[in-house]
Order: sequence, then C-alpha cells, then structure tokens
Amino acid sequence: MKKIAIFFLILLLTACENKDDKKIKVLELKYPADLNIVKRTDWGWVPLTKSKPEAEITKITIHHGGVEFTKDKDPVKSIRHLQKWSREEKKWIDIPYHFMIDLEGKIYEARPINYPGDTNTEYDPTGHALIEIMGNYEIQKLNKKQLNSLVALSAFLAKKFNVPVSEIKTHRDYSKMTVCPGKDIYKYFEDGSFHKMVENKLAQDKN
Repeated sequence: MKKIAIFFLILLLTACENKDDKKIKVLELKYPADLNIVKRTDWGWVPLTKSKPEAEITKITIHHGGVEFTKDKDPVKSIRHLQKWSREEKKWIDIPYHFMIDLEGKIYEARPINYPGDTNTEYDPTGHALIEIMGNYEIQKLNKKQLNSLVALSAFLAKKFNVPVSEIKTHRDYSKMTVCPGKDIYKYFEDGSFHKMVENKLAQDKN
C-alpha cells in the first residue's frame, strides 16, 4: 500500500509540473508612479491561450486605430472587443498592439511586450514595441493629454529597452500601404518635435 501511495504521489507531482510548464510566459513591466497605466488585469484582459516566438524590443512604433473614437465611447469595451476580434477573426494571439492610449491619455496594457505584435500591412513588427492611439488622426486632433502620455510612455520604453530615440517612428515609416498614425500625429515626427519631447523627458527623469 505504501508503494502504491508513493507512486500516485509521484504521478500527482509530475502532473502539476507539466501543467506549470504549459503556462504561457507574460513579461510584466514595473512602471513609474507618474505613468497613467491601466494594467491588463484591471480592464478584463483574457489571458493568452497560445503564443509565438518572443523577441527583444529594439524599436518603438506609433499607430492609430484608424476608426474615429469619440468621448461617448467606452474605451474598455472597445479594447475588449478588439481583443475578441483579433483572436477570433484574425487568429492572432492577442490585440496587435502592446499599449493603447484613450482620449483622456490613459494608457492600457494590451499584448504582453515579450510577444511581437501584428499588422495588416507588409512590414514585420518583430522587435517593435507597438503603441496605438485610439481614434483616427487623419480627421481627429491629438489632444495634450494623449501627447503627454505618448511622450512619457515612449521615454519609459526607450529607457527600459535601450532603444535610441531615433528608433521611435511611426507605422507609415515602415509601410507604403498606410497613412497611419494619421497626419495630426505624424506632424510631430515630420518636424522633429516628438523626438525632442522624448529627449527632454529622458533628461528630466535623470534629474
């Protein structure tokens, strides 16, 4: 009886180990207190059921949603819907972006940063930290709260992953198929002001 009990105990321990081995790794980041982050667990993110090869972050790339987003819309509902659509319709592992920023400048964690994002265009986003501003900035105006959050998040990611400020670019810099992230965001990259704002933020955080 004692041998049988030991045998079943070994089986139980082995089953537990195998179950743990199958857990999908999610890299959790520690954020500074002044960064307005809504964690995945706080907006109802559904954990990954599949993964893809991990990649180190070497670039930061800015997107917009491409669909007008207005104040009467609930950002959390929209993000949950995007997650469902991404998984069920596109067969991606998750939301294509790592972070999303709403009209109030709140930053939502989306796809875990250790897994490359996805795109409907021809560029390969492997190694890119993808940030999406919710809305369509061909027709909408980027407000100050959003811009400040975008600068702060970009600076945080640049410092965290040792990404040169020159490697913070936009979707349209990598694809001829899109105007993403829209003219009202892209103007900050065209005139160089966005990079200066990130540099200033990095310098400020050193002091």
